[in-house]
Amino acid sequence: MGGAGGNAAAGLTRTPLLRFAARRPFRFRQHNTGPKAEQIGQGGQTYLTNARQFAQQVLVRAPQQFRIVETGVRLPCLPRAEWPDYDFTGKRALFLLPSQALGDNVPVLLALAALREKFAMRGVGVFCARSAADIYFTDPSVEVFTLWLPDRVLRRYDVLIDLGQVEAQRDIDVWPVDMEAEILAAFGLPASRRYASAARPLPAAGPLRIGILPLASSPLRTLPVPVTQALCAALAPHGSISLCLNKGQHQGVLYRRELGVPPPGVTVVDGFGSIGALLDAIAGFDYAVFADSGPAHMAKLFATPGVAVYTSAPAAVLQGRFRNLTPWQVPYEGPWCKAPCGLAKVRRSAAGRIGCMGSLGVTLADLPSVARATDPGAVERLLLTEPVPCVAALRDHAAQLAAFVLADLAGRRPAD
Repeated sequence: MGGAGGNAAAGLTRTPLLRFAARRPFRFRQHNTGPKAEQIGQGGQTYLTNARQFAQQVLVRAPQQFRIVETGVRLPCLPRAEWPDYDFTGKRALFLLPSQALGDNVPVLLALAALREKFAMRGVGVFCARSAADIYFTDPSVEVFTLWLPDRVLRRYDVLIDLGQVEAQRDIDVWPVDMEAEILAAFGLPASRRYASAARPLPAAGPLRIGILPLASSPLRTLPVPVTQALCAALAPHGSISLCLNKGQHQGVLYRRELGVPPPGVTVVDGFGSIGALLDAIAGFDYAVFADSGPAHMAKLFATPGVAVYTSAPAAVLQGRFRNLTPWQVPYEGPWCKAPCGLAKVRRSAAGRIGCMGSLGVTLADLPSVARATDPGAVERLLLTEPVPCVAALRDHAAQLAAFVLADLAGRRPAD
């Protein structure tokens, strides 16, 4: 690499990498991605990845095909302090992605567009996008390496930036950040003009294509089933409704079972073949209602109008500069917490109890870790029978939320 490569003073990547060698040609496509995300590797070459699951389930299990060369690899990269002063003009820049969360990668794509608008660059690439790869394929000017990067390709780039050095990413479990604003500030960039903050207009007349996306990665942010039922009933007279679930997610299976027979005019989409297909659906909706989730962030890319519903997380932080979705923050205040408390996921006490401050009657200090391990029983309990207090309050305000959505929809319709 030129630029940051080979210079000991340039700093090292914060995100650890693994280097592996392939004995024979191979090909692989990350789960949940479209055909463009498939990568083809050559025998006799070495590669870099930070995809732990890929390493454990593919590389380690096929020693006749792959050899682990080195773990804990730290590459020379542009130090965080030098980002705002670096001149990217005429350079090829490669970005190491520390997370595959959809809500983390949409802001990165927005920031990359801003970087290209300021500098006449020769190229931009991202690697280790994993399940988020389809987000980057919406911009043909970005070179995407889904799971691995050949060492020989690394040398084509002038500078490497590890986005794991964005300090704000360290605290998002207890309070979210406006990740686009954080990255733009780190590089001293104005927001991209390509992605408008306002919503695109609704059709002047006729039935609408309406999406309802109630699932989040945690029951702490998923819309209760009665809320979704109320939204379906309220919006059905205004067009055809696609209720988008995820049969590959335990929450999605439980949700579908609890939902029962959908009302007339509502089509249940049990899942999408890829994140790319989900992106296409969001782009195609005239109007949509989202839980606080990755799809709500994805709506920024298409200026999709609608409403985003927030429980534990603050709407203003997560929506940032974007006004395409009108926020609705659940009104809840209890003896142990007040919405928004900032939690992204339910947490675990030292004794193994799973919940939040309000549901367990404790302080945040009593919940030292995120409940990361899969616990189907806890998911079912929190989703269906014992939701945390702010989610229970959302369920109790189903009628008010439905009325809010209808008022928002009416306000967006062009005047006769």
